[in-house]
Amino acid sequence: MSSAVWQSASSPVSSALACCEEVVCMAVYVMSDLHGDWAHFRLMLMRIRFSSRDQLYIIGDAVDRGPHGIRLLHYIQKQQNMTLLLGNHELMLLEGLQACGDALNADWFDPATFAELSQLSPAARGELASYLSALPVFLNISAGGQSYFLVHASPAPPGTEGEQLLEYLLWTRVSPDDRFSRPVIAGHTPTAYYQSKTPLRIWRNGNFTDIDCGTAFRSVLPGGCLACLRLDDGREFYV
Repeated sequence: MSSAVWQSASSPVSSALACCEEVVCMAVYVMSDLHGDWAHFRLMLMRIRFSSRDQLYIIGDAVDRGPHGIRLLHYIQKQQNMTLLLGNHELMLLEGLQACGDALNADWFDPATFAELSQLSPAARGELASYLSALPVFLNISAGGQSYFLVHASPAPPGTEGEQLLEYLLWTRVSPDDRFSRPVIAGHTPTAYYQSKTPLRIWRNGNFTDIDCGTAFRSVLPGGCLACLRLDDGREFYV
């Protein structure tokens, strides 16, 4: 793809998929792909000295793989200065909740996520589904005098609509050959896909930045860690 389109198209997930503009705060941070890793998420918040005056964007996939994805969702939902974007794993969780209704079926869920969901009442699971259905699929933000397009997986080429649009935003892996007309920050693809550095580090290629450093795969991916990028000055943090 030679360029990206920045459009406010709606999707079947929610009518609330819209763009968001600049937030006035002390510092703006981005993370992605927490995948239930509560311990390293909390450690990162301490590492960056995150305060009530800061803003954090989590670019999808807070759930699955690790043991505390639902705990993370509940925590993020309660924080006024944290914004979660929809990732493909949140979408799968939402689809499972909608399909199962009050009777959970393990076939629909990641095992760790199912274990947490089983501890929730049907009403609480319904509230969780409502939260997930309202998550933005992409955001336009400004920080440090620069605009950024935040998306879980990849921007879509011009003219992309409907389910194909959602496929790009949540599932497509950006190629090293892709070029974008403005700064894009995404996760979804562990940076080991693009580089051989260990420990893994944030990967930058022109206007594209991948911040998924594989915290969910620490046991099988050498150097996997949780990354955080401060947009005000470009500083990188790892735990």
